[in-house]
Amino acid sequence: MIRTMFSKVLILVIAVLIISFTLTGIIMNASLNRMVAEQKVQQLKVVSEKVINALDTLLKSDYSRDPFLFISFIQTLANNADSLIWIVRDDGTIIFYSEIPDYLKGKLEVSEEGWPKLPDSRQYDKQPVEYEIGDYFGLFADTGVDWVTINQHFSIENIPPYNMKVSGVLLIHSKVPSMYQLKTSIIIVFVVSGFVGCVIALLFVAVLTKRITKPLNQMKKVARRVASGEFSERVNVRGKDEIAELSASFNNMIVALENLESMRRDFIGNVSHELRTPLTTIKGFTEGILDGVIPPEKQGSYLAIVLDETRRMQKLVNDLLSLAKMQAGEVTLNMTDFDINELIRRSVISLQHIFIEKNLEFQADFESERMFVNADSDAIQRVIINLLHNAVKFTPENGEIRVRTYTERTERDKVYISVEDNGKGIPKAELPYIFERFYKTDKSRSADRSGVGLGLAIARNIIVAHNEIIKVESEEGHGSVFTFSLRSSSMSGPY
Repeated sequence: MIRTMFSKVLILVIAVLIISFTLTGIIMNASLNRMVAEQKVQQLKVVSEKVINALDTLLKSDYSRDPFLFISFIQTLANNADSLIWIVRDDGTIIFYSEIPDYLKGKLEVSEEGWPKLPDSRQYDKQPVEYEIGDYFGLFADTGVDWVTINQHFSIENIPPYNMKVSGVLLIHSKVPSMYQLKTSIIIVFVVSGFVGCVIALLFVAVLTKRITKPLNQMKKVARRVASGEFSERVNVRGKDEIAELSASFNNMIVALENLESMRRDFIGNVSHELRTPLTTIKGFTEGILDGVIPPEKQGSYLAIVLDETRRMQKLVNDLLSLAKMQAGEVTLNMTDFDINELIRRSVISLQHIFIEKNLEFQADFESERMFVNADSDAIQRVIINLLHNAVKFTPENGEIRVRTYTERTERDKVYISVEDNGKGIPKAELPYIFERFYKTDKSRSADRSGVGLGLAIARNIIVAHNEIIKVESEEGHGSVFTFSLRSSSMSGPY
């Protein structure tokens, strides 16, 4: 069984070459046959004209002239043309000829005058075609080769002394093998050159296939290592062709898988920590209440802590379920027209306590008092709250957070919402991954360790579900700006 790509390509190329050369050979052979036959026919036509002119001269001259001079003439022409020349009367009698080979004498009849005669009327009747190739109606059947025959009718008038008229057929026969010597030489040259060309083509195919299969084999080996959890190896990228692009894409895939694996491990660690901490708290306080360690008058406050930890766990599980549903396309958006500015105000009010805790200044910069958009208001509120939470986490105390809503002159059907903070910013190397699930920037950048890297991923999935865009611009030491777009509603503008 053929398994390697090299073998498949080699067999395919060989098959294509064989088919191509076979078809070319067939077409070339037919063309050469026709060309050589036509060339020979043209040569024999010239001979036939000379014979008829010489016969006309003979018949119109004095009868005392020796006819053997004419016979010598046609014999010379026949030898030069490698052919047989026969002058036949209308009744099939051969009156003049250059030669009648012994192998044909048994095929001919004898006329009343004792001259050789053609046995088949088709052999001396005027033919509808210019020339015949074959055994000429059985005349050359026993020779073992094909013959080409020119059949030209002639009529000579005003023959003295009684102005007689003579008519008949001029037959010129020539063996086909002698005609095909040139064709055979050409075919030999074609076969030799074709063989050399095939060898060169196969060498190029071998080099090209090796060039293709080498990186593919390397990818196969690297893929096995990646499957076993090793992400250190890369495929060598050479050139700028499709193979090089595939190799580069394969390396990018390895980097993405490595980052995903790293995020997965971080996620497992974060989720484990997030679950372990509240579970430990709940377990400890519950055991303290059941064992009587915690006095009855303090059980209410400890139960409130247990409830907060339970809600924290519930929020984490809900975020995970929401993200899974969004990525599976199971979330249905409830599209309505609403005032995005009013939604931002409600979101800020719901987070007012965390603004107060860090003494953060909030600024709202709205292009108009009311701006209506068409979207799922609950989902967009979740995006805004997630972005505000993110801004609060990475903004130092006494910092500033600013929310803008605006439109662009070139895109009046879009409303843009941006959330800006003056925190420490995001490193440039981390910007491409900031919206990935489970991804968290350096934990040392925030005192809040409760997040597991799902807020921005959820926000991106909600915006993508609206067929809109969300992006981030950030510079270390100068804060970050998160911006997303929504489709403007026909109700936009002053209301």
